[in-house]
Amino acid sequence: MRRALPGVLVLLGLLALVLVAPPAGAHEERESEFPPGNGSVPVHRTESEAADVLVVCRPDSADRIARIGRDAVRTRNLRLLEQCAFSDLQAAVDAVEVARTNIYVLPGVYRERPSWDPDCVGDYDGGVVSYELSHSCGEVVNLVTIAGDDPEDDDIVCDSELCQLQIEGTGRKPGSVVFRGGFRPDGDWVKHNGIKADRADGFYLANMTLEQFRENAVYVHETDGYVIDRVVTRNNDLYGVLTFTSDHGLIQRCEAYHNGDSGIYPGSAADVNATNRKTGPLTRWSVEVRDCNMHHNALGFSGTAGNSVYVHDNLIHDNGIGFVVESILAGHPGMPQDHGWFSHNKIYSNNVNYYGNVTGEDAPCQEERPVDRGHQHGVVCPAFALPVGTGGMMVGNHNYVDSNHVWNNYRQGFMLFWVPPAILRDDYNPLHQTDNSNYNHFTRNKMGLTPTGEAAPNGLDFWWDDAGIGNCWQDNETPDGVKISHNATLGYLPNCKLPSLLPISNVIKTTSLLGCAQYDRYSNPSPNGCDWIVTPPKPTAESIAAASAGADQGPGPAVPVVLVALGLVGAAAVRFRSRRARGR
Repeated sequence: MRRALPGVLVLLGLLALVLVAPPAGAHEERESEFPPGNGSVPVHRTESEAADVLVVCRPDSADRIARIGRDAVRTRNLRLLEQCAFSDLQAAVDAVEVARTNIYVLPGVYRERPSWDPDCVGDYDGGVVSYELSHSCGEVVNLVTIAGDDPEDDDIVCDSELCQLQIEGTGRKPGSVVFRGGFRPDGDWVKHNGIKADRADGFYLANMTLEQFRENAVYVHETDGYVIDRVVTRNNDLYGVLTFTSDHGLIQRCEAYHNGDSGIYPGSAADVNATNRKTGPLTRWSVEVRDCNMHHNALGFSGTAGNSVYVHDNLIHDNGIGFVVESILAGHPGMPQDHGWFSHNKIYSNNVNYYGNVTGEDAPCQEERPVDRGHQHGVVCPAFALPVGTGGMMVGNHNYVDSNHVWNNYRQGFMLFWVPPAILRDDYNPLHQTDNSNYNHFTRNKMGLTPTGEAAPNGLDFWWDDAGIGNCWQDNETPDGVKISHNATLGYLPNCKLPSLLPISNVIKTTSLLGCAQYDRYSNPSPNGCDWIVTPPKPTAESIAAASAGADQGPGPAVPVVLVALGLVGAAAVRFRSRRARGR
């Protein structure tokens, strides 16, 4: 027995590591930091308020303008057409001479061919792009690059003529101006990203559509102050809009669909409430997402270390899963995730299963050439394994989820659970392994109710692994005569006067998640034991009762405590042995 114990510990340690293994395909970033945070959300400028005005058009812009029905819009475009000096946006960006410039993009389809194979690409080998390379030759991965900081100084603050740059499509609708990455003659992607704003404080992008990029249609990085307004992002392999280590952002009136990861992703949002111990409505947030329509993506909204995000008054529907904020993936500043605020959203019918696109020899997402996979026709290739049929999933702290309408999500309305991500940060202090999910409040949500008052049940209203301190559920509404459905082992969800007290999860619930950590859309698209990628049946009274009854089958809290403790010891043993091996 004494001889067998170390092996058991190592096995449990590996189990813990498997649980938090980052899914293959996560986007890679250079080492990044939060901006100073002394900026502000930029305000839209008129032509007369701009320091300079540049105009971009295509050869067929005049014909497109002539077909505009609204006289005022057509007249304005005809006037701007007379000032057009550029046929590509990147050329106009390169010609900017003064901060607070407005660039107007006239109706047309923009392929930006000079960016496809510029001389500066040289020997780029496909690795992570440094800021220096982004500044000197962003075309290695981007269709259009706005890099505003001098790479020779020590800060990340915009200090050039590209600060407070406003780029705006002039068509009647976002579809009038289209930036398309698409595919090369050999079938590969043209570019990883569409428009990237890199250390471009005060960036404002409006009224256009971006589509068909290997990673992101719009990418904002290490930027303090940005607005994405009336922008459509679609048919991208990963994200529609990705922002990373940025602050003072506003994403509004957008639409995102047919993206292989999420439609909108504020990852590692500036952790402006890191020292705030309260849960509730925020007075300061790093990014606001409002009045957007996120649909038919693998997931509608997501944010690894999605800190201080204010997400409200959106439509999040007909995705594989509605939204995720989590503390799982390594290499993201601001871990663990904290202080998301989700309010007054309509979160419904997130039951679309795209995993059939990756499973089987004839699955479109397994085609070798990207052009043959069908992205341009709306084929979605899920980047991660996520629980189809879920309204929202949270792995973090101090999230405030209030006043949402959540209905017809076949698996569950909201899901809250724990993972030990500190291990991924090389932090083996046992006290740090419960740094999530704590102090999350779910209140005044209308569960299983449509806005018109009709009953449309979720598979469960709330799924919880019993872990965390300070979590609570209060004043959530259901149809008359229907109770809140949940799987809490104790048989009830703690209210906010007596919130949860136990930091450790129910081990049966935790281990039920393990199989899905092995998902890889190319090498292991259907891992054993992963039921997340299977569409649940439409909820019935019987299925809801059965899912709720499963809450009573777990062991008492002592068993999870022991197993997690053993797992952490085992993980430490693995780490110690690997260090000894490297030292030989």
